[in-house]
Amino acid sequence: KWTGTQFVKISLKDIGLKIQLNHSSMFCENPVPAHTSMLVLHTNGIHSVAVQYCGCSRAIPHHIQLLRRRLYPASQLSVKTCATFELLRLLHKMALSTKASTYDFYRCLEWLTDGAGINTPKSRYRALCRMTLQWRHLQMLKWAGVPHQIGGVSAIQPGQLAVRCPSCPYPGINLPGGWEHVSEELRFLYMVFICMDANFRLKNQLVSNYSQDPGQGIGWSYMVPRKPYEAYVLGRANDEDISTCVGFQALAKSNNKFSVGLRYTGSSVTVCGRSEMIFPLGVGNLQKGERYSNMDYVFGSALQFVLVNTVLISYDIMCQWFINLFKRIEKDWPNHIKPRAGMTFIPAIPKLHEPMHNVAGHEVYSLNFIKGVGHSDCECVERVWAPHNALANSTKTQGPGSRQDVLDDHFGFWNWQKYFSMGTTLLRRYVAASLDKTLVDKWERMCIEWDGDVFPKMKKNPYQLDGAGKSEAQVKKELAEEEAKYLSNGGTYLHATTASMFVYMGLDLEETQYLLPIYVPGLLQYHTDHPPSERKSSHPEDAPLWLPSRIDQPHRSKIFVAGLAAIEERMRDAQLPDSLENIKKILKIKSRLIAFKNKNIRGQRGGTRSREVIDRVHDRARYSAEKYRDARLAKYALAGPGEWEKAFRVLEDSDIRGYQDPNRLRQRVGRRGVLEDDQLDKLQDPTTKVAEEFTLFNEIRKRRDGTGETHRTLSWIWLTTLSANSEDEKDDILRSEWARSRARAMRGREEVMLLKEEMRRVLSFLRWKADWWRDREHANPGVTKDLGEALASYTRRQAALQDTLAARFQSLWKASLHNDTPPETLDELAFQNLGASTIEGGDEDDDIDDEDDSDEDDEENSGANSDPEDVI
Repeated sequence: KWTGTQFVKISLKDIGLKIQLNHSSMFCENPVPAHTSMLVLHTNGIHSVAVQYCGCSRAIPHHIQLLRRRLYPASQLSVKTCATFELLRLLHKMALSTKASTYDFYRCLEWLTDGAGINTPKSRYRALCRMTLQWRHLQMLKWAGVPHQIGGVSAIQPGQLAVRCPSCPYPGINLPGGWEHVSEELRFLYMVFICMDANFRLKNQLVSNYSQDPGQGIGWSYMVPRKPYEAYVLGRANDEDISTCVGFQALAKSNNKFSVGLRYTGSSVTVCGRSEMIFPLGVGNLQKGERYSNMDYVFGSALQFVLVNTVLISYDIMCQWFINLFKRIEKDWPNHIKPRAGMTFIPAIPKLHEPMHNVAGHEVYSLNFIKGVGHSDCECVERVWAPHNALANSTKTQGPGSRQDVLDDHFGFWNWQKYFSMGTTLLRRYVAASLDKTLVDKWERMCIEWDGDVFPKMKKNPYQLDGAGKSEAQVKKELAEEEAKYLSNGGTYLHATTASMFVYMGLDLEETQYLLPIYVPGLLQYHTDHPPSERKSSHPEDAPLWLPSRIDQPHRSKIFVAGLAAIEERMRDAQLPDSLENIKKILKIKSRLIAFKNKNIRGQRGGTRSREVIDRVHDRARYSAEKYRDARLAKYALAGPGEWEKAFRVLEDSDIRGYQDPNRLRQRVGRRGVLEDDQLDKLQDPTTKVAEEFTLFNEIRKRRDGTGETHRTLSWIWLTTLSANSEDEKDDILRSEWARSRARAMRGREEVMLLKEEMRRVLSFLRWKADWWRDREHANPGVTKDLGEALASYTRRQAALQDTLAARFQSLWKASLHNDTPPETLDELAFQNLGASTIEGGDEDDDIDDEDDSDEDDEENSGANSDPEDVI
């Protein structure tokens, strides 16, 4: 108000405004005043409000009157604090998206109310926490359709509130009839991927207890029921978890004292390996580290929601945990979590973790070589933990029940995000996994034409990649035999040094020149101080060697004796494969040294020394590379372009890498000792700039982008057939690479088939879910008429939402799949046409939001564009 000199802040209560409940006219003949200290929390601050209840003969309870005015009471008997629905919704969404604590949000409300802190109202922080927990719980009940079922909350089944994965196979929901009789080759299409892991960040201190804070819905969504779970873990407290391989943190923290003062040392989780959605009843607390008993129960609990017979299990210590799994199932597991008879388990280790294990015998756990997994990396658990680690600070000091309710809420939000983004996710994966159909057709025609050509085949050979060569020693021996035969036939030479010896001496001198800069490094600085324009170089390493390859072809016959150019060409032909062979031998040694360093060397001193050794070894490879390049230049000068270039290509620095090293597709800065030549040159280049900014979002990975086994490319030096006595004939490198290439091809084909099947299953699930909501429109006849109308309206909104998602996903996927081979040609039982019905509504470029900011009372927004965020 205006005081005559300035405006001062005043509340509406101070000027006499009274809010009358239960009457649209704001007038009641028998008003009942609310508590004089009533505070209302809204998005713009904390307000002191005068509220009057309706005291008429037909009045309803006070807390119901508040709810009808969209005010949520902190209690039911003597209400002193309320929060508007808008504030609770904002707080809920902000907490889910930013992982911010309720305390920080309340402090923000206080600053909005009075930035100077002079007239800050009495703290209502505890009341806000209580209302927030209730709001979260009621929202989960509403989204799961609990009010629509007979019995309501008392009829809730374990895991009922969880958001289910729409791409997983569910018989009777999204699987075709006769799926269990599919051929063996396509059985992987109906396999469930379960990924397990633990998190040591989500601790919980010994604050409060379950008697004072029992939680509101433990066992109804993602957290396992507490009492049977803790009873089983307590009964297995004396089990010894023996490590037979690399244990990471799993076993390292199960037998130490880091649990002092903690109720729980972390959490374990089971996640769908394809959609990254958390399984119902798939999260458990860790009492003392990541013990087998904890992981067994959580896995068995999630397994109750798997209705197919084949399950792939991924776990970072699978090679240890899986050994005695069936013995523990038979001997220790309680009956309610034991798997059904006939289930098949396939063990696997996530792709990022697998190389860290002992190599021997671990191919059986590698996702690169397991049939039917496609491009699954099973590292999705790490992606689940990444955003939820931010909850550690706020949940660490919460009571046990409140903590589990908060985690359930955030896990549900994670699953919902994956649910409504399934359309773009599967489309992106399909584009990355599939090849360009035009390119594939071109390659297919090449193979067909070559196969159909009669002998001798004149069509282009699609399989041809390299040629053959002889070693230096063989060529030297052949030349000596030819010269001896020439002399025995009466021939003579102009000098005791024969032509082949002359060329060989020139090549030897050329090779010696490479060594001079290595042992006389001061020459580089001397050349800088005395450039050629000031002083003509007389150093032997700079002296030109007048071999035939140094002279243009028209002048050779005038300068050299006859046949000398042919001899050098034969010697160069021998140098080429020998040089490549030396490069490969040195790179093998370097790979073993790097593996040894990564496994055994720790600390700065040891790391520095080991990198110096590795650098010296790599310098030897660069020396052989220079020899190869000179030989190739000479060969080109002598013979010109030809078929030999297919076998002996231009050797780039990026080609000098081990056979196990992936092709690095982007520039990066790394440490010495592990860099290849192309990286080292860029690192030393003063013009190379390191990006000053980075993005917080992951880039979209294309089909050939990545550095893992799935998209690994082998340097051409390992694919070229060299000398006949090459050790590669008795080496396992090419055999291993062929097998890995075969596995990569199979995984790529499986990924495309899996994605098509998942697209079909998602559409079927969404349509089933829409019908599920329609069936609940009048499923609870025991409610009042007005409540029944509200429940029916809500079911129609939810059904429309599922239909809209299905139509939009279908429109996205059809654009990419319309040119592909009809799916039913692969297997009639496995695939069906993606959407035979006409698509209506929704542009494929539109984003699907998970929030409806409109007012719930607006009937125009009660259709397909809404989401499950409504009033209570």
